Order: sequence, then structure tokens, then C-alpha cells
Amino acid sequence: DDALCPAYPGPIVATAGRITGRPPAMARGVVIIELGVPAETEREALWLRALRPAPAALARWAGERYAVTPGVIAQAGASAMARAAARAGDDAVTTADVHAGLRGVLDAKLATLGTRIAWRQGWDELVLPDDAAAEIREFIARIKHRRQVYEHWGFGRKVAKGMGLSALFAGPPGTGKTMVAGIIADELGLDLYQIDLSKVVSKWVGETEKNLGELFDAAEAGHAILLFDEADALFAKRTQVQTSNDRYANLEVNYLLQRMEAFAGIVILTTNHETAIDEAFRRRLSLKVDFPVPEADERARLWRALLPAEAEVAADIDVDALARRFEMTGGYI
Repeated sequence: DDALCPAYPGPIVATAGRITGRPPAMARGVVIIELGVPAETEREALWLRALRPAPAALARWAGERYAVTPGVIAQAGASAMARAAARAGDDAVTTADVHAGLRGVLDAKLATLGTRIAWRQGWDELVLPDDAAAEIREFIARIKHRRQVYEHWGFGRKVAKGMGLSALFAGPPGTGKTMVAGIIADELGLDLYQIDLSKVVSKWVGETEKNLGELFDAAEAGHAILLFDEADALFAKRTQVQTSNDRYANLEVNYLLQRMEAFAGIVILTTNHETAIDEAFRRRLSLKVDFPVPEADERARLWRALLPAEAEVAADIDVDALARRFEMTGGYI
């Protein structure tokens, strides 16, 4: 402060983002006031103000669902009101308007590192072994009811970290791993962002960690699912340090481990090489599902499911013969 304002006797106020390094030190002393995300009841009041004259139930829903700051609420609320006003005949704000408004605010952060994808297929087109399908439905149920468990039943006070949910889908290409991620997002009414690793990983020291931090923060606030395809490229096993590159690569993996534990959202990893993923990541997974190459009867079901009912199909097509003759995954079918 001696260099900036040596003779100024009054108070000095400065704002900053998250302080990750050494706190600022000045000769006159510093008082640090941390402004975090408001509590749920405060968020409800902010949404009620931003969406006026929307019903209180909508503000309560938004306050429970989205852990965002007052500035984001104000921007998302204005966007939701504008969407509703643009509709002819019905200008009542809906949950879809609120979600789209929030997406517009947070998409700027998520879209720079990933792509929001929508999936048209549903459970009818999915062909998996019964045990794998049951595990996926249980994973969806855990997400739907975790608020009841952590907050209403009080288990959140007993669990210091790891309240997020993560899944690993392992199997050959074309077995439906990304498709299942899309079905989960659709079932939960959440956005699915496929992360572009080429944009996340940087050659500059510390830049990869910065990108990942922004990605996880935006996804957690916006209630989005992060999908890391070919996750073994980012979550690879740590190696013995022989060069500076090895040291920095291990630092990135260590940062990911810490960030995954603190993340309260949903992460889905897919890989064709499960053994390449660091063991520490696999221990922290909520769910691991193997996607095998389908058997002949499953391939026949895939052929039938993927032929639209409206299509004119020749009577002599034998899908059972196709299934026996061609040992292919669902993606190739």
C-alpha cells in the first residue's frame, strides 16, 4: 500500500475472486470478508424478487435446485421473464424458462470447454444386460433422492466430502456408453455437457487446473452433468517422476482427485481402456458399469429397435440371421 497510496488516510476497498494463494498483506492491516453462495432460504427470496410476480412455489423450486450467487439469479431471472413475455397468450414464467435463463448465464463458461448435447434415444432403444440396466436406474434414483438423504435426513452433516456422484462406463466403442449418459440427463431434466479435452488440457503450467476449476464450479451451480469421453486421457495413472513433464502431469491428476471429492454435482466418465485410469479415481466412483459387446439375441433386439415403425421394411429381412452373422456393437448397427 505504500507504493499505491502512501498519503491516503481513508479506507480502501478492493474486490477479488476466489483467493487461492497467499492472502493480501498491507501495512495498515487487511479485513477479508468472504461472500459465498447464499443459503437456500436467501436464494428463494432472491428468486422471488427476480421473478416477480411469479408464484412462490417457483422461487422455492429454483432456490432448492440452483446454488448460485445473487448476480447470477438477477441475470437468469431477467432472461426467464423475457422468455415468458415473448410467448403469445401465456406470459407466466415456468420452470423451463428459469432453467433456460440460468443456462444462458452459465453456458458462457461451460460452452468454452465443452458442448451441450441432447439425446433423442430413450430406454426402448437401449439394449443392456439386466444387471447393468438395474445399476443405471439405481444411480438415477440416488441422484433424485440425495437431497432427502443429505438434508432432510441429516446425513450431509455426517459426510465431510464426496457428496457428488460419479460413474464410470467402460467398454468397447459403440456399446452405448455416451447414449446412457444422455438418457440419464434426460431422465433427470438436466443439461449434459460433453467436455472437450483439447480445450481443457493446456501446455501452460496451472492452466489446466484453472480450466477444470471453472468447469466444475459452473456445472455445480447450473446443475449440469459433466461427461468426460475417453476419460483415460485425463484421469490416467500417475507415473514415477523422471522429468518435469511427469511432475506436472501428476499434479494435474492430484488436483482432479481433490476437485472430484469436493464436487457436489454429477460426473460421468467413459473409457475403452479401464486399466489406464488411476486406481484412486476408481475407488471414488459411485458406480461402475461394464458395457460388453452384445450377444446374438441382444443384437437382434438392437436391429428391431433401430428400425423405425414408419419405415417400409422388406418382408424377407431376417434380423436374427443378421445378428448371428455380424458380431457388431450397437453403434455399428
